[in-house]
Order: sequence, then C-alpha cells, then structure tokens
Amino acid sequence: MFSSAHRQDHDERAPAADRPTQDHWIADALRKNIALGILFIDRENNVLPQISAAASTLLRCREFGSANFETLLKPLVAEKTLHSILAARDRLRQPAPADAPSGAAELADVDLRLPNPDGSVTTACCRFTFSAVDAHPDRDVCMVAIADETADVQHVRELKDLRSRVQVQAEILRSLLQIGRARFAVSMQRTDAAMSAINAILKKPAREQSAFRLKLEETLVEVDRIRREGAALKLTSLEGAARSFEDSLHELRGRASLSGGDFLPLAVKLDELFGQYALVRALTKRTQPATAEASSDERVTDNGTQIIDAPRFIAKMGAAGRIPGEDARARVPPRRPARSGSLESTLASLSEHIAEEYAKAVKLECVGLDLVPAAYQGAVKNVAIQLIRNAIMHGVETRDARALAGKPACAALRLTFVALPDGSFEMRFQDDGRGVDPQLVRRIAVAKGLISAQAAAALPDRQAIKLIFKSRFTTIDTPLAEGHGGGLTLVRRYVDESGGKIALASLPGRDTRFKVSLPAVPPPDS
Repeated sequence: MFSSAHRQDHDERAPAADRPTQDHWIADALRKNIALGILFIDRENNVLPQISAAASTLLRCREFGSANFETLLKPLVAEKTLHSILAARDRLRQPAPADAPSGAAELADVDLRLPNPDGSVTTACCRFTFSAVDAHPDRDVCMVAIADETADVQHVRELKDLRSRVQVQAEILRSLLQIGRARFAVSMQRTDAAMSAINAILKKPAREQSAFRLKLEETLVEVDRIRREGAALKLTSLEGAARSFEDSLHELRGRASLSGGDFLPLAVKLDELFGQYALVRALTKRTQPATAEASSDERVTDNGTQIIDAPRFIAKMGAAGRIPGEDARARVPPRRPARSGSLESTLASLSEHIAEEYAKAVKLECVGLDLVPAAYQGAVKNVAIQLIRNAIMHGVETRDARALAGKPACAALRLTFVALPDGSFEMRFQDDGRGVDPQLVRRIAVAKGLISAQAAAALPDRQAIKLIFKSRFTTIDTPLAEGHGGGLTLVRRYVDESGGKIALASLPGRDTRFKVSLPAVPPPDS
C-alpha cells in the first residue's frame, strides 16, 4: 500500500511531460529487446508508432511513418500469401462463437523475401500471429507478432531427411537378414536394369499418338517391376516413389490424346524415384559386410566413410552420349594412381563418374590431401564433392566447345590443401572451364528474384559472380531445374560451420578459382 501510494503521489507531482516516459519504460524496454517483430495496426491496416526493434530488422524497414500494413508487406511476399495474411487479420474482426476461443488468429509458414544491403534477397520462413488488444473504443487495433522460424524449419527438414535415411537403412538391414545377401543383390540388379530401361524409353523420339502410347506402356511395365521389387524387399520408400510415379502414368493413360508436353510434369516424379533408388544403392553398400567376395569398388576412406559410386544407370546415361566407334580409353585419360580408400581416390572416382554422366573428359589432380586434419576431413570432403560436381556440370565445356576455344579436350581440375605457418589451412580448387560470366549471373539472379535489376546493375563484376552462392541459383534450364541450385549454397554452409571463409575469382572463358580458408584446429583439452 505504501509503495503504491508513494508512486501515485510521485506521479501526480511529476511534470506532465515526464509521465509518459515513467509510465511506459517497460513497454519501451520490450520494444527494444524482445526477439519477436511486434507492431500494431488499426482498422484501416495503418501501422501505429509502437514498433519493436526486431520488426524493423526483420521487415528491413527503419522508418515506418504512416505506413500501411498491406503496402509494407506487398514487396516482401507473393500475392497469394498477402491475401492469406490479410484474411487472417480479417478473421480476428469477425465475432467468434461463445464457446470458441477468441482474441487471436495465426498463419504459419509465411515466406518473406527480404532485401539485403548488397541488393540480394534472403528468404525467411515466419509465423504471423494477430491478437486483439484493448484500445480506444472508437478504434479497432490488433497486435501483429512476427516470429522468424527459418532455423527451426531448416532443422525440421534436416531431421526429416535423417529419419528417412535411417528408415531406409533399417529396411535394408531387415531385408538382408530375412532374404539373404545373394537374393537381395539379384533383386537390386533387376531394379537397376529397370531404371536403365526407363531412361532409355523416355529418350525415344515420339511424334505420333501410337509412339506416345508405346512409351507410356513400356514405362509402366518397368515402373511396375521396380514397385514389386521394392515391395518384395520391404523398402517402403522405394516402393512408394515407384507407386507415385506409376499413378501419374496411369493418369496419362486415361487421357484421350498425348503430346510431348504431357510427359514433362513426370520429371519431378521420376527425379524422386531416381533419388530414392540412389539412396538405397548408397546405403546398401554401407550395410553390406566387407568380404573377400566383395567387389573392388567397395572401398572405405581413411575417416571411415564408404566410397559411394554413382549408380550404374547414371553411368549408362552418360555412355549414351559417346561417339560411335570412339575408343573409350581415349575419352578419359588415365589418372595417376591414388592410394586405395583415400580421399583422393574417392574424389577421383567421383569426378570420373560425373564426367561420364555428362559426356565430358576431366582429369583431377589432388595435392596435399594427406595434410587434412581429422577435424576438417568431413568438411573438406563435402566441399570438394560439391565443387567438383559444380565444375563438371557448369564450368567444364563439352569437347567440341573446348576445341573451338583452343583448349585440350580433357579439362583440368586441381585441388590443393596446404597448412600455413600460423596453424591455419587453405584449400584451393580451380578448373580451366568457361568461367563465370558476370552478366549471365546477373540476368539469372534477377529472373529468379534473388536481386533487383537496379541492384544487380550496380554490383561490380567481382561481387556479381558471388551471387552463385545464393540458394536456388542455377544455370540449368530444364524441367528438373527446380531440384538444382543448392550445391554452392551447401559449400558456403559447410565452410561457415567450420568457421572458415570462401573466396571466388574467375576469368570468363579461362578458369574459375575457389579459395577456402580454415582456422587453426584448437588443441585438445588437457
């Protein structure tokens, strides 16, 4: 009582100009320090002055002034998403039933496209919560709480992927125990043959209805075989992907007429099926025990990771692009022998498989990989795999293009790892391919909404080429392009998680060079 009376007496004696500051110091502290983006909007969706610092940061807006909530969000979200947000706000205005909870409306998984100072765009996954607040009787005011859940969503996706891999591995082990390794291998060979057959069938040219129907029926036969093999092995993921693809084919079968465009939407389903099969093949090699009868390509790296070769159907896809009568030994030059099971051997094998898949010739030279400390073996391997894959897919030209440019038919890839005097490390990777064209990067980044046209034009070339690290950036222009654009994003993530930095330089038409700097490994605790 004394405390309350004393404060009331103090407030009454305080100057009128000072009272708001004294009465609202808690609210001011919350606005400055709360992690949620908090703002208030009235009946006309005008933003009121009470705004949290987190809202300014999240919405990339320093001065709200008399901004309108709808106008504020319009450049940050898709039109459909904006309608959903406003609909959630409108639901709060509607009277709720007496027995229903009232006072709040929520909308999750809202993607905000947030501009960065360099002109690029970052996507954040947020949750919007609208809550009614007691205000002036003549005004309808609600509080908007915006929570950035990007990290949580990413963790959920990674956990889902991990659970999927664990489930597939458990199913493989169970199947091996129930039917034996020999029968399992025979079933996988049948699935492998069916995968190759599907790829060959879909590559067949077709113009007449009869040709489209024949492709459809032949594909159905092979997909049915994959589904039955998956069911026999009790591999639910593989069986499910085959069934989903089969359902799409049955839907096409029921159409009165078919065209080449009708087969394009199947690319996503086909990619899922191939992805599940590749996962099964990779995990199968990990779960099989090492025996004297095991093939020579089942090798393990120094850090205990199984060397995963590309599935045979992928190699056959690349083989389809060979020139008839050409000696295969002349296509890919012999590489210097690497110690079996080493990281160098793994990367060399990977580069050969990817090059064959894209009908290109490359030679990978590795230097200093034996110097990679245990703490960085995983990161170096992951970064190297992505850089090699990116170089062969995007950087290295075809043999004809290299001949026109006056280059050797075989592209040169070089990976070096060195220990610096201060205890830190440096990894360098380069290829002698077409390089990174800054103008092309700008056009693609603008087309994909990763950066505005004005910001792209203002970027120097050395900054523009760094846009290739952005998520969803890819130069692939095919129906499967939606699944690409994450390789160099992963590289940046691996480097960041290791506490390192990555730099990029390129000379268009000549080469592309990456430099990864890694800090010194801290000494073990004594």
